[in-house]
Amino acid sequence: MTSIGRPRSLLRRILQNIDWVIVTLVAGIVALALINLNSAGTGDWSGKIQVQMRWLGLGTIAAVIVAALDYRVLHRMAYAAYLGGLGLLGLVPLIGVMRNDARRWLELGDYQFQPSELMKILLIAALARYLSDRPSKAPRKVRHLIVPFIMFLVPVALIVNQPDLSTGIICSLVALTILALTELSLKSILALMTTGVTLFMLGWAFFMHKYQRSRIDVWLNPEAYADNEGYQTIQAMIGVGNGGFFGRGVRQGTQNTLDFLPYGDTDFPFAVYAEEWGFLGAAMVLIMFAALVLWGLGLASQARDRFGALLCVGVSSLFFFHVCINVGMVLQLLPVTGITIPFFSVGGSNALAMMLGIGILLSVSRSRHQRG
Repeated sequence: MTSIGRPRSLLRRILQNIDWVIVTLVAGIVALALINLNSAGTGDWSGKIQVQMRWLGLGTIAAVIVAALDYRVLHRMAYAAYLGGLGLLGLVPLIGVMRNDARRWLELGDYQFQPSELMKILLIAALARYLSDRPSKAPRKVRHLIVPFIMFLVPVALIVNQPDLSTGIICSLVALTILALTELSLKSILALMTTGVTLFMLGWAFFMHKYQRSRIDVWLNPEAYADNEGYQTIQAMIGVGNGGFFGRGVRQGTQNTLDFLPYGDTDFPFAVYAEEWGFLGAAMVLIMFAALVLWGLGLASQARDRFGALLCVGVSSLFFFHVCINVGMVLQLLPVTGITIPFFSVGGSNALAMMLGIGILLSVSRSRHQRG
């Protein structure tokens, strides 16, 4: 095949049976996210927004490459990639970059990369391989989950030690969602819940930092901390309320433009968006995220094998928990955790990881139409 023929063949492979529902939903979400980041960044496209667009471009290229591959390639690579991710997490405390009293990043030239974000995808792939390699009708009790529990607890421990509790929470929730598909007995589920509550209590008493425990107090009564920790929660709620039904208009929100709302481009971009676009706009973007999650779960039911189904469930749950927890903390339904909302929050590593997840969904979707 000529050098001209190869790119054409690759392009044909990518476009063949492409899932336009996923492409349309992601394109719409990313477009709204960039408009919102422009507002949160007060119109300065030369700073964080430009860097975010570069990461989104890189993530799009990565998604296209993954979508063009047969997702079963990930089955062969899953364990090696998982071990590589653990290696990167192990490098963070040794050579990682310190920022805001946390060491979470590795420096790559002019960019800083967060291995914990990539670990979300690698963990999904590793757990999907392990569970898919087991006989689907094999008896499953708690003792059969020792290996997968170790598989997710090891990276979670490394991540929480950075400290990065929010990413550790996301990894745990996604892993538990995948493990929930192992058809545990009621007795096993109750045993796991008891263990989980016990571990949470031990973590609360001995391992959580003081500022992490204080977030619960702030969540329950933000007005009592209005001058410090509760300030951002109160301002976020004011912003959401100011939006009304139709919103104030792009770059017309007072909480953001007058600099009342801190972290409007990272933790609270949904508050910026809700004030400018109102209830109608907020509902629209949440419906788009919900459609993406439900479509991913639908792909799981149509996947060619158990591995593909578990990949789709893992990626869908990743988006679900990110959106629900972030929006929940903006609306004061949940404590402030630092969990971002996909594409709306500034964060190159997160954007890259989410785009890799989209690539996996596209690959599984494309494979439905192939034979063999």
